[in-house]
Amino acid sequence: ERFKAMLGKKVILPAVNRAIPIIADDAVDPAFGTGAVKITPAHDPVDFDIAQRQGLPLVNILNPDVTMNENAGPYAGLDRFDCRQAILADLEKEGLLVKVEPYSHSVGHCDRCQVIIEPLASKQWFINTQPLAQAAIKAVLDGRIAIIPQRFTKVYLNWMENIRDWCISRQLWWGHRIPVWYCQDCSQLTITIEDAKHCRHCGSPNIEQDPDVLDTWFSSALWTHSTLGWPDDTQELRYFYPTAVMETGYDILFFWVARMV
Repeated sequence: ERFKAMLGKKVILPAVNRAIPIIADDAVDPAFGTGAVKITPAHDPVDFDIAQRQGLPLVNILNPDVTMNENAGPYAGLDRFDCRQAILADLEKEGLLVKVEPYSHSVGHCDRCQVIIEPLASKQWFINTQPLAQAAIKAVLDGRIAIIPQRFTKVYLNWMENIRDWCISRQLWWGHRIPVWYCQDCSQLTITIEDAKHCRHCGSPNIEQDPDVLDTWFSSALWTHSTLGWPDDTQELRYFYPTAVMETGYDILFFWVARMV
């Protein structure tokens, strides 16, 4: 109610002099703080979901080296931390900075180097998991698969019933290469388990393989059959597949077991 009169209007983002819309969304808690929050769809998962519902554009302000890009206006080229200080200084100079106060919240860090992680929306490969999840749910409800202790069946079903599309591409040095080649001439994709020598569509040899690798859990999910000679029809595959009994920790019930199912 406090902001109802403002909905549908636009305000100027002073840092870059850009007009941005004022919207309402159920993801915002009106009792928290002022009840008004920023939206950065390209750099926050919650904001990304809001943007999808509201039809907002994704404005990425980061280069791959975490410096500001052209969308940051006068701050382009600055390191992310230097950019923050520069914006604060400019807001204060313009008389727009109301106050600065400490606030504790969760900030993601890299496990290996402890550098602060900056979320970034980017193009990736996804699996549509909904039809796969339905079959996996049915296998448990039909009794073809039993989860012991039984209480973890509820955990499994809850995951499957609320599953989202699975991002299977990773920007890492090691792993199974994604078997997709991009043609530099006709822009079509060539998808093959063999090393592609030319574009399947126009015949051009000017092709480049996707630089990403598959998520390790995608690769691990192939364990039940990839270790038994698949895709060949081997004696081991006929005898051991599907697996009869498997013992593992509950912490990878979703990461590994559910994905094998």
